[in-house]
Amino acid sequence: MSLQKPNKPAFVFTPERHVKQWPAVIKIASDGGHVIEHEIYLDLNLLPVDDYMKTLESGDVALFNKILMSFSGINAADGSPLADTPENRAALYQHPPFTDALLNGYRNANSGEAARKNS
Repeated sequence: MSLQKPNKPAFVFTPERHVKQWPAVIKIASDGGHVIEHEIYLDLNLLPVDDYMKTLESGDVALFNKILMSFSGINAADGSPLADTPENRAALYQHPPFTDALLNGYRNANSGEAARKNS
């Protein structure tokens, strides 16, 4: 007896998973208690739990570098797209709104949460 619904592909397990252009939201505090939201896009390396925990033991920067393959949708102060360089990553990793967006985006991608909300 098959429980699979017709016309729906079966789940295929792969130990390595990557998602590209995953949306994430940077929330920036503004005057008067307002928050400005900016959507960015992340290419993510979704780690098996053991790899995630082991990398986490090495510190936040090691984890961020392991899960973040690339980013887009972020501009430099002059309005040009911010290049994905080690220097720019180091600066972004010191910016809590970015790291919150990265970790929330990672969790949502891992659970498929955003996909359900948007479908």
